[in-house]
Amino acid sequence: MSTLISILLGLHVTAGFIGLVAFWIPVFTRKGGQYHRLLGKVFKYCAYLVLAAAGIAVLSRLGGMLASGVFPVDQPALYGIFLFLGYLTLVTFVILRHGLQVLAHKSSLLDMNTPVNRVFAGLAIAASLFIIVYALYFSPPNRVILFALSPIGILSGIGILKAIRGLRTEKKVWMYEHLGAMFGAGIAFHTAFAVFGSSRLFELSLPGFWQVLPWILPTLIGVPATIIWTNIYKRRFGDT
Repeated sequence: MSTLISILLGLHVTAGFIGLVAFWIPVFTRKGGQYHRLLGKVFKYCAYLVLAAAGIAVLSRLGGMLASGVFPVDQPALYGIFLFLGYLTLVTFVILRHGLQVLAHKSSLLDMNTPVNRVFAGLAIAASLFIIVYALYFSPPNRVILFALSPIGILSGIGILKAIRGLRTEKKVWMYEHLGAMFGAGIAFHTAFAVFGSSRLFELSLPGFWQVLPWILPTLIGVPATIIWTNIYKRRFGDT
């Protein structure tokens, strides 16, 4: 099992670093251009690889703890962190999948109103609610992180349902959904780097409550940036 975790960690870190670099090039290159498409595909494949490795690793760790007789009531903080990582993995996958699907349904997002897509949106919402209930019931020491990022799944799931049911009236809904989803996936990449990568590369050790900062800072910066960036395109296409 340790060998599997080591291999997954290597894949996760390598693909994460490449994806982190690849994320920024489509942001600043011409939309739909050669480099935008090429680096967008690199980011997509890296993201799927990162998410697959993370999902397998989380399930392996949780399964190992259960098999050894360690339950949430015994280690609420340890379970909390792995459940939270599983939550982020699932929600990021749902967001990324939606952001790529809208490109294939530009003419009518109503074609995406399928049972499968509704289930994925519902899973994102359910995962958020599960994290909230876990934090309330077990009250782990890291519950601040769970509460702080738990709305992401709810808001993402509701947003996806609104888009595929035709409840958004803008002319370029597919573009705004794509931008929002890819920025959301980028926020997840930067969160992982801020929490795990920066501490190893720069040997950062934040005291007390400040340890929460790397978990929430990418979201605090990324969400307003996404709104501003999307509004720029909305003004350009007269969708304000």
